[in-house]
Amino acid sequence: MTRAHIKPTICLLLLFMILMLPAGFLQAQAAGPVVRAVLVDGEITPAMAAYLTEQIDLANDEGAIGLLLEIRTLGGQVDAAIQMRDAMVASSVPVAVYIESRAISAGALIAIAADTIVMAPGSHMGAAKPIPDDPKTVAFVSGEFRSTAEKNNRNTEIAMAMVDETIAIEGLVAAGEILDLTAQEAKANGYADHLASGRAEALKALGWDSATLVQGEMNFRHRIAQFLSSYTVASILLTVGMLALIAELFTPGFGVAGTIGIISFALYFTSGYLAGYTELWSAAIFLAGIVLIIIEIIVPGFGIFGISGLIALVVGVVFSAPTVGQGILTLLIALGATVAAVPILSKLFGKSRLIQRMVLSHAETVANGYVHTRTEHDLTGQTGVALTDLRPAGVIRIGNERVDALTEGDYIARGATVTVARVQGSKVFVTTRDESEPGTR
Repeated sequence: MTRAHIKPTICLLLLFMILMLPAGFLQAQAAGPVVRAVLVDGEITPAMAAYLTEQIDLANDEGAIGLLLEIRTLGGQVDAAIQMRDAMVASSVPVAVYIESRAISAGALIAIAADTIVMAPGSHMGAAKPIPDDPKTVAFVSGEFRSTAEKNNRNTEIAMAMVDETIAIEGLVAAGEILDLTAQEAKANGYADHLASGRAEALKALGWDSATLVQGEMNFRHRIAQFLSSYTVASILLTVGMLALIAELFTPGFGVAGTIGIISFALYFTSGYLAGYTELWSAAIFLAGIVLIIIEIIVPGFGIFGISGLIALVVGVVFSAPTVGQGILTLLIALGATVAAVPILSKLFGKSRLIQRMVLSHAETVANGYVHTRTEHDLTGQTGVALTDLRPAGVIRIGNERVDALTEGDYIARGATVTVARVQGSKVFVTTRDESEPGTR
């Protein structure tokens, strides 16, 4: 690197380090009372939960008189919402939410967790029926809503009706429907303490209008993690990675498909690591799986490395997700797309190298330069070279062909000259030259 390149490089590194600092780190301490504002906009993800937790810690450290969450969300991942709920409940700084437009599904739980709820006219909250909606999941999520409402002295039946469609409340929701409260309904039933048009009115209603407002922005790390940890994006990354990996198994060498697969998987794990829910050990297991599959592609074998690698990939993906259930669901989506693509890839590129090594085969096609299938008469007596150690199984070469072979139980070292003694079905048995019978060629 020349001297002319050193300064720009250092500047870029410093800029990257600044972007990775916790949000609010560079903000000067304001004189007088401080209110920290946090925007919860878009899908509720683990990255959003990490961002909110960090902002609550900053508010506690700087002695803020309050934390204002401005909510605009249609929901998201329940586990991330629960993490945000727990951080809000544990905060020593009073937490208020301002629902500007909607707090739906997981967003409703976050709103109920606040000490004070302010809603804009025309906004609404609720509709938190979980997916899947089996009895166990409904009971769990309903319990979270009920306990959160109870903690803040709000009507628990209303909270449960946002989740459980079997609950009917006269004048609000009939059985078989999910409760979604308008701003006026929320105010009348104790789920909105104030109605306000805009942030300024909300701050005034809370008595925080004279305090200095500090906006807690997402830093670069949070923004990247928020995008990548979106359920949709994570599923796409995993699907693209698996499709690329399968495509690589159908093509010779290591090329574009393999590179795309590695990049997709790297982004998938990076999102979890930045959001704080992916442990290094799960990424290490996944990386080991990639290495094993590469070994299977490069080194002749019988599929052991490939199968072990695929198992490691599955374990790494499942345990790197926010929850095991979400990891399994994401993996099933990716596997479904991959399985559907295998016949197409097979027609385009032929049989997978991994499958070829798992199946003992002595047949070749005309497209590969062969005009007929090997028979017992063709192979018996043929001489070749051991490409691998035979213990007793291995690979030999006869002419330009690679043939899976077995010994009669003896060990034959790699590089030894071998002779086909007999063929039994699809099994080719060989001996070393000095063991072969006279007259064989």
